Amino acid sequence: MKTINTITLILSLQTLVFIISIPSSHARTFHPKEETLITFTCSHTPYPNLCLRSLKSYLWSGRSDMWGLAGIMLNHVMAETADKALDKTDQLLEAAGARPSQGLISCVSKYFTILDNDIPKAKAAFEIEDPKGAEDVANAAVIDASTCETGYPGHLTQENINMRYAAANTAAIFKLLRSR
Repeated sequence: MKTINTITLILSLQTLVFIISIPSSHARTFHPKEETLITFTCSHTPYPNLCLRSLKSYLWSGRSDMWGLAGIMLNHVMAETADKALDKTDQLLEAAGARPSQGLISCVSKYFTILDNDIPKAKAAFEIEDPKGAEDVANAAVIDASTCETGYPGHLTQENINMRYAAANTAAIFKLLRSR
């Protein structure tokens, strides 16, 4: 009986020494890399809380590297935000009838530019790993949304804010990639 207790104690101590000797790089349960990467990446954006919410809402973001996070921001967050703004412009066009204002027409044009020109250009830059090109295009989307608010104030304010914030965060992530 004494021998079994001694063996159990020795095995327990060996297990404890083994666990303690595991390098911290292998201890994913204690410091998950993906949580740290998302937090680190978003801390370098102008709207970190929005960035965190946006990235954490996509299940695969936790398994992405920084390029993957930039792709999520570009392909999903920015594209969906522009799509929602364009839906709102459609509603406003219907309500305006035959005589929409020039400001509304300008906003429709800007959101079509973001969806049909800017985002595809940014995706092309992303695919060839050109963070500067993708950053520039995301910054152009920020300007388009700002100009829309100036030309047609008060009607698409929330959509314009959402677009500016999503595009600014996307541009910041690509800028961070460029600095690496």
